[in-house]
Amino acid sequence: MRKEHPKLAISVVTTDQLEVGRIQGRQFRALLPRGGSVLYVQGPPDTSAAKERLQGMQEAIVGTQIQVKVLSAEWTEPSAEKAVVAWLRLKTSEGFHPGLVGCQNDAMALGARKALTSQRKEWGRLPFTGCDGLPEGGQRLVSAKQLSATIVVPSNAGPAVELVARHLRTGEPLPPRVVLAGRSHPPESALVP
Repeated sequence: MRKEHPKLAISVVTTDQLEVGRIQGRQFRALLPRGGSVLYVQGPPDTSAAKERLQGMQEAIVGTQIQVKVLSAEWTEPSAEKAVVAWLRLKTSEGFHPGLVGCQNDAMALGARKALTSQRKEWGRLPFTGCDGLPEGGQRLVSAKQLSATIVVPSNAGPAVELVARHLRTGEPLPPRVVLAGRSHPPESALVP
């Protein structure tokens, strides 16, 4: 598009979803230093964010004794609850004993916790991790001990508006792509089993 319309201010501001997945994988390593099983709830598997977060997480746990069971949901608390309840009804779930529940967003972590607590109360005490890390969302859930960790994913809107404003003010050309990084909350160094 930039080649076809060189006079237009065209840029994309996005999140490094692979790095978000890697951060979550490192959180798993910190919370399960001797390895173990992770029940992992991802977003819709046909979305780039879900694919890249899964790939990044898998990269980060290579060489560990961490095994992952992946379930898919729709980025919502009710869909994660439904996915976990459906999985628990399967015979194959009986031999799986997670040491941790990791979810690709904080809402799905709440849904997974709700399902596991209602079906198998002891699993409600497992460490749960999420992603998005909004101040009144995941960060609050970490403070309330409902999540062991989350990943703070910065908003893309603010930096995008600032890019456009700077371009309009100064005429400075826009970069084709700006990639924002997430961060662990709490910091990875503070995570303990």
